[in-house]
Amino acid sequence: MSTRTDLLKLLSENTGIYLSGQKIGEELKVSRNAIWKAMQQLREEGYNIESKPSTGYRLKSKTNMLTVDAVAGDLAFPCDLQIFDTVDSTNNVAKELPLKDKPMMVIANKQTGGRGRLGRSFASPAGTGLYLTIALQPEFDLDKALYVTMAAAVAVCRAIETVAGVKTKIKWVNDLFYNNKKICGILTEAQTNFENGKIDSLIIGIGVNCFPGSFPEELSGIAGCLSQKKNSFSRGRLAAEIFNETMTVLEDLQSKAFLREYRTKCFVLGKNILVHPNLSDNAIKARAIDIDENGGLVVEYLEGRKARQMETLTTGEVSIKLDV
Repeated sequence: MSTRTDLLKLLSENTGIYLSGQKIGEELKVSRNAIWKAMQQLREEGYNIESKPSTGYRLKSKTNMLTVDAVAGDLAFPCDLQIFDTVDSTNNVAKELPLKDKPMMVIANKQTGGRGRLGRSFASPAGTGLYLTIALQPEFDLDKALYVTMAAAVAVCRAIETVAGVKTKIKWVNDLFYNNKKICGILTEAQTNFENGKIDSLIIGIGVNCFPGSFPEELSGIAGCLSQKKNSFSRGRLAAEIFNETMTVLEDLQSKAFLREYRTKCFVLGKNILVHPNLSDNAIKARAIDIDENGGLVVEYLEGRKARQMETLTTGEVSIKLDV
């Protein structure tokens, strides 16, 4: 683990208590300079760390820290809760940990290798976002897994509105937007048993940009956040509500009741879009008409050899962008 992670753990275990620089150095076996750098990093991430001459440092409070206490109290369903400061990817961690007799939720304060759909990276800075994976053994067959990402998108929208008071919209198929910027991505993976067609484990990865963070330059103008005021809501409570809403919508997945809500929140419907067939750079102008009962996007092409023709797009075939 990094000095930053070790220091955060030590301060958290002694919240409200001053620890001298000497004691911290002895515990972590690092230099005073390394401690100072890690302390500055934690402060920049929003942790309320006080320093007192000749006394030391203390974490004043656990405000908005991702801890078991901050999440477990709001859970409405049984959950094997696993919380980490830094991981490469919560989906990767969830795949490695054994599933017990109840769903598991893996939460991280930071990801170093966050992933999105189509192999894209998902920026996951520390202290400003919520990165979690829900892993479970579903009772439905593989063909029903196609709806899971869409159902999860509806669940996350509900949770965000409950906790942050913000109404988000969905870009087909797996991104959430607020103020015309992406604030959430969802990546669903399944580990299947090809002999019986059953899903051994379903992995639902969810990344939410909560507060202003340090995003790569190429994401400026694209990535947004739910609130411009840091710590304006509890990330722990948001994690719990996402889990609760996801479990609720998955219980009734086969009825497809979530599709009606998905349609109302899907902001591309009725808009002109650019369709990229086979995930290529080539774009065809079309108009998004509807979401069909299988989760496909119904479009009417506006140009090319398919002009005026209707077609239903599936998630594995294409990517889309608004035609602006």
